[in-house]
Amino acid sequence: MQASVPAEGAYEASDAHLKKQISLFGLIALAVSVQIGSGWLLATLAASSIAGPASIITWVLGAVFFAVIGVTWMELGTMLPRSGAGVRYPRLTHGAFLSFFNGWGYLIAALSLPVIEAQAVITYVGGHWPQLGWLSKSGGTVVLSWPRGILVGFGLLFVFFFLNSMGAKLLSESNKWVTVWKLVIPITTAVLMFTAFKSANFTIGGGFTPRGSGAIFGALASGGIVFAYSGLRQILDFGGEAVNPQRNIPIAMIVGGLLIPLVIYGVLQVGFIGAIDWSDAHVAPGNWAGLMSSGWASAPLLNAVTAAGFTWFATVLLTDAALSPAATGWVWLGIGSRSVYSMSVNGELPKRAQKINKYGTPIVGLLVCTLLGFFFFFPAPSWYSFVSQVSVALTLSYVMGGPVMMVLRRTAPDMHRPVRVKWAYFWAIAGFVASLMLIYFAGWVSLINLFTIVFLALPVYGAYNSVRNGWSNPVGSWVVSGVFSVAWILIAIGGGWLFNRDQKQSADGWSFPVYYTAMAVAVVAFMAGLYAVSTAEGRRQVRSGVWIVGTFLVMLLISYLGEYGPMNSPALDGPTDLIVMMLIAIGSFVWAVRSGGPTEELTQVLAHQQAEEQAVADAR
Repeated sequence: MQASVPAEGAYEASDAHLKKQISLFGLIALAVSVQIGSGWLLATLAASSIAGPASIITWVLGAVFFAVIGVTWMELGTMLPRSGAGVRYPRLTHGAFLSFFNGWGYLIAALSLPVIEAQAVITYVGGHWPQLGWLSKSGGTVVLSWPRGILVGFGLLFVFFFLNSMGAKLLSESNKWVTVWKLVIPITTAVLMFTAFKSANFTIGGGFTPRGSGAIFGALASGGIVFAYSGLRQILDFGGEAVNPQRNIPIAMIVGGLLIPLVIYGVLQVGFIGAIDWSDAHVAPGNWAGLMSSGWASAPLLNAVTAAGFTWFATVLLTDAALSPAATGWVWLGIGSRSVYSMSVNGELPKRAQKINKYGTPIVGLLVCTLLGFFFFFPAPSWYSFVSQVSVALTLSYVMGGPVMMVLRRTAPDMHRPVRVKWAYFWAIAGFVASLMLIYFAGWVSLINLFTIVFLALPVYGAYNSVRNGWSNPVGSWVVSGVFSVAWILIAIGGGWLFNRDQKQSADGWSFPVYYTAMAVAVVAFMAGLYAVSTAEGRRQVRSGVWIVGTFLVMLLISYLGEYGPMNSPALDGPTDLIVMMLIAIGSFVWAVRSGGPTEELTQVLAHQQAEEQAVADAR
């Protein structure tokens, strides 16, 4: 039985309960707070350990990539300012299947971010006071200890929950002052490191690019650069609560999302490389990879300024090491709650998740995100191990911008666009390619871990969303989803790649041909099975979103065979793998745009806007 379509305007009416309280400065502060969190404390060492002095170029490349990606989101964010915007836009152009798949991936990122920020706090403080027993080492990497370190992380998540429950105004207003602090301390730290500047560090150990040009791109995700620039699009997630969003969102994206982070991170990276004291870190001069397991790994900037002779600054830096990531984790838990809220508005989660408390906070979504966040401490209890996977999860949602913008240009050509991008097709495809390339640069281990979790969205959609909307036969959907879930467990365990702390395959894991074939067959069989038991409307939903599933499967294959895979002699060495990936991305973009079209939700949005325009005209 086909589910009834909501009344006109129902999709829009949900945001009426939210309060418009966030000013331009508040939006900029939110963007800066998201980005100047744990990244500034740990990404400088992570990037240096991968690319050496050339990590400076990586920061510039990261800004360029996100500037290209951000163009399409600027048009979308101003024409349709909505809370949880990134989760809601694909529903308007590609329907429920793609929307749920995209929302699931973004929700994983939103659940992970408060956890990784809490890890950063514990890593810095626990590294300075090892007697607390919050840290241990696993495979040479600093990780949170059990039970002390992880229980402290639980406590931090609870604090994030309490602060978010008090509403967006408290979040925005208090975050302004926190943001000022978060700007002053990194700049001061950079200045102090420059007093111990050693120009020889920029050529030691093999020159400016000691690990090759490929490492410059590899450091984008694994070095925390993508993670550090994560606030660009997250501004849109507070669009429904922003004052004058059409004007303020673009300004906040440019100033808070790109320019401020680029300047701060660039100066910090140069200062850190110049201030490295190899003997103090107990690493052979020029052994960039050795920094990751060195004594500096738990608190690189603290160690750098201390080695430079500024012991007195340790207390200030430690205070910021607790405050900056904590503030970022606080903001990200709020973003996660709005993602759950938006998925509920989309009809992808129960309606109860739209419950708003007296402070205007999606309280049920906030509670769900907090409780689920507890589980994310266990698979990878380390900032350095977790950052690449979180970076990929964040970038997954950026992929949707280009296709959504181009489909809306076709299906809603008359919709008011305060920012109308020129050369739209070029910027849409450029942003799409840039997004997929950033994901590819994260490497095989990060991709296989994240995509395996993302594919769990398939049986959830089949067993819940499709059945709930009357788009598929219940018994058939449950059988198909159940069989896939069992296959998923067997493949995840048999492959031996999932959640290994040493980032390597377990000794008894399946060979790649067996593993990849099993996964691909399982995914394809599920899609075919769901399609077979679906109604005409259900099949339309699947057809509109199947492109993303196919793209991810092909990316996994190229990732294993390419320069950033586990093979000692890659079958697709650089730059062949980059060319192949770009061609795949272009083909995927064309497929994505052709798959989109008018949706019921878009009809509701247009009807709601027409009613508002008519009401204004009548009032005159």
